[in-house]
Amino acid sequence: MVRIVPTRWTFSQSRDWIARRLPALFARPRRVMLAVLVVGMPLAAAVAAGLAADNAGESLREQGAAQLSLYESNLRTELERHAAVPMVLAHDREVADLLRDPSPERVDHLNRKLEAIAATLKASALYVMNAAGTTVAASNWNASPSFVGQNFSYRPYFQSAMEQGEGHHFALGTTSLVPGYYTAQRVVAENRTDGRAGDRGAGVVVLKVGFQALERAWSHGQEKVLVSDRDGVVFITNVEGWRYNALPRRLPVTLPAATVPTTEEIPTLPWAFGGASDRITLREGDAERRYLLQSAAVPGGDWTIHALTSLAPVATRAQQAGLLAAAVVALTALTGHALAQRRLNLVERLAMQEEARAELERRVAAATAELRATENELTQAAKLAALGQMSAAMAHEINQPLAAIRSFADNAVVLLERGRPDSVRDNLAEIADLTDRMAAITRSLKGIARRASGTLGAISAAAAVGQALALLEARLRRESVTVDTDLPPGPLLVTGEDVRLQQVLVNLIGNAADAMRASPRRHIRIALAAEGAEEAVLTVRDSGPGIAEADLPRIFVPFFTTKEAGDGLGLGLSISHGIVEDFGGSLTAANHPEGGALFTIRLKRRDIQT
Repeated sequence: MVRIVPTRWTFSQSRDWIARRLPALFARPRRVMLAVLVVGMPLAAAVAAGLAADNAGESLREQGAAQLSLYESNLRTELERHAAVPMVLAHDREVADLLRDPSPERVDHLNRKLEAIAATLKASALYVMNAAGTTVAASNWNASPSFVGQNFSYRPYFQSAMEQGEGHHFALGTTSLVPGYYTAQRVVAENRTDGRAGDRGAGVVVLKVGFQALERAWSHGQEKVLVSDRDGVVFITNVEGWRYNALPRRLPVTLPAATVPTTEEIPTLPWAFGGASDRITLREGDAERRYLLQSAAVPGGDWTIHALTSLAPVATRAQQAGLLAAAVVALTALTGHALAQRRLNLVERLAMQEEARAELERRVAAATAELRATENELTQAAKLAALGQMSAAMAHEINQPLAAIRSFADNAVVLLERGRPDSVRDNLAEIADLTDRMAAITRSLKGIARRASGTLGAISAAAAVGQALALLEARLRRESVTVDTDLPPGPLLVTGEDVRLQQVLVNLIGNAADAMRASPRRHIRIALAAEGAEEAVLTVRDSGPGIAEADLPRIFVPFFTTKEAGDGLGLGLSISHGIVEDFGGSLTAANHPEGGALFTIRLKRRDIQT
C-alpha cells in the first residue's frame, strides 16, 4: 500500500516557484494577443465588411429598383400623354375633307391648326399623309425643311397604320435628322366609319415627339439611365456619349429577341463586368468605378430600361465596418493583455493599471467623439429631409389661398376702375384675411413636421367647414362646382385644432374638385353629424369617377398620386391623414355606392365645459 504524505511549502519555496514561472506566464498572454492581432483583426474586418457590404448592397438594390420603377413610369407617362392626339385628329372632319379635296385653302387652314396643336403639345411634328404616303399638311409647313410634299410611305409607322389602323415606331427623321417616337392613326375614308380590317383608309395622321425633356429630367438623378430597343440599341439616355450605342452582347439582361442582328456596325457601350452578373465597371477619367446594373422591360413595347447605380456607398460602408471591427478586436486584445499583465506583475500593478486606464479613456473619448460627429451628421441629414418634405407640403397647401388672393386682387382692379372704393376695401380685407390664414397654415405645417404642439382643444367642426368653403369659394365658382352642406343647427364641438382641421377640409374639397374636372356634373356634398355621445362624423363626397379599387390601399401613402405629372406631389392626403390621427380620430377613403369618392373623418366629441 502506498502512503501519500502531504508536502509542506515554505515561504521561500513558494517565492522561488513564482519567480521561475513568471516569465512563462507573462509570455503566454502576449502570444495570445499577437495571435488575435495578426489573425483576429483581419478575420473580423473581413466578416464585418462582408456583412456590411451585403446589407448595403441589398439596400442599394431596393433603392435602385424603386428608382428604376420611377424612371419607367416617367417614360410610360411621356408615351401615353400624346397617344390620343392622332386618334382625335383622325376623326376630325377637317382632316377628312382635306384628304378628300386638298384645296389650297384647306391645306393652309389645317397647316396652321396643326402648327398650333404641336406648339401646345411641344411635339416635334404633327402631320397628315394621304393614302399614297405623301404629306399634305404639317405643323412645320413654314420651316425648312418641311414635311409638306414629302413621301414617307416606306416608314413602318405609315404601313402599320394603313394596314392595322395604328402604328408606332422610334426612328431618326429622314428629313429633320431629329430622332423621335412616331404615333400614327389611320383616317377612315368617307362612308367607311366602321374601321374594319382591310379598309385602306383615306390617309394617316402622325404625331412625332422627342425625349429631350425626359432626358433632361433624368440627368438630375444620380443614376445613369438608358432605354434600348429590341436590338439592344440605346436611343434614350441621360449620358450623352451613350446614345445610339449598342449594349454588349453578353449583357446579363434578357432582351427582346431580334430576328436579324442589327448592331454589328454600331459602336458598343464601353462596359466591363465588375465581378458579378449585375456589376458593371466603367472608366471615368483616370479611375474605374463600379455600378449596380438593374433592368426592366417596358410594358407594351419592345423596349428595356436600364439604370446604373454607383456602388461607391457600398464600398464605403464595408470599409467603415471593417475598420470598426478591427479596432474593436484590437482594443479587446490590448485590454485583455493589459489585464493579464497587471495580474502577473504585482509590483507594477498600480502603474500599469493607471497606464491602461489612461489609454482606454483616450480611445473611448476618441471613439465617442467620432460617434457624436456621425450622430450630428445623421441628425442634420434628417432635418434637411424633413425640411424638404415640409417645403413641398407647404407649397401644396398654400396654392389655393394664393389663387384666391389673385382673384380678389383682380376684382379690386376692376372695382377701382368702376369707382367702387367700398368694394375694393372689402376685397383688400379678404386678401389680408387670406394672408393671415396662409401664415396660420405655415405655422401648422411646421407643427406637423415637429408633431409636438399638443395644443388640442374644443373647436366647431361646422365653423371649420364654413371657413374652408370660404377659402375655396372663388375656385369652386370658377370651375362651376356646386356644394351642398348638411350641418347640425346647434354647436357640435370636436377635439382638434381649427386651422389644421381647415387644412384637411381644404385638401379634401380641392381634391374633389380636381377629380371632377372631366365630369359633366360637378357636385360636392359635405355632411356633419353626431354619432353617439363620443364621436362626430364629417363626410366629403363628390360626383366624380371615384377611386380605383387598386389605388384605395395606397391612397394615404406619401408621394402616391393619381394626378398627372406636375399636378401634385402626393403629400396632401398623407398629411391630412396624419393631422386627423393627431386629433385622436381617423380618416378613411371609399367609393360611394351611387358613384363618386367618399372621405370620412371621425373625430372625438368635446363638451363646452371641457
